[in-house]
Amino acid sequence: MEYIGTSKYVSLPSDVKEISFRTFLRSDICSIETPNSVTYIDVQAFLCCDNLRHVVIPISVKAMEYAVFEDCNNLTDIYLEAQRCTHLGYDWDYGCKAKLHFAGEWEYVDGVPKVK
Repeated sequence: MEYIGTSKYVSLPSDVKEISFRTFLRSDICSIETPNSVTYIDVQAFLCCDNLRHVVIPISVKAMEYAVFEDCNNLTDIYLEAQRCTHLGYDWDYGCKAKLHFAGEWEYVDGVPKVK
């Protein structure tokens, strides 16, 4: 499924279970709110999303495929609600230069994730 919306601030519905192959390819999204219903993020789901600055991956996500955030040139931080990411898949962060922050290393401050 391809994202065809125009909003730069996406809040996925609570019944969404996965983010499919290249769903947000080259979209203008700046942020995405991913509900705890999401368990899977497919290959290159956010490929070339240059306006994306940070992402929070909920603990419900059990697998992410190859290069989920490839060529998201301005993505600086990925906040994981999990304490490690070994269960997420091989090379899910390929092509991504963002810094990973695991549970316990960050917290929400006024609704925004911040490193402690």
